Amino acid sequence: MRKLKIGRIYRLEFPGIAARVIEPPAGHSSAKFPFLVESLFIRSRWYVNELGEPDNVHSPKLVVPDGDSEPPRPVSNYPVSN
Repeated sequence: MRKLKIGRIYRLEFPGIAARVIEPPAGHSSAKFPFLVESLFIRSRWYVNELGEPDNVHSPKLVVPDGDSEPPRPVSNYPVSN
């Protein structure tokens, strides 16, 4: 089963662009879209469900790997802090 993990970086549908799943502010997530995603490249944040589908048609979908496969590596020149 696919499941997003907070702190991980996932590819977007757009080639070469990635976004990080971050902790949503307290009281702001919904049951249908519990994950908050941010992309520094497109300077945007949006909510997604566990399959990476956004809460609106104007936000890009995340590419979530199946099962135990490793998530994609960070895109070059994308600032990452651990």
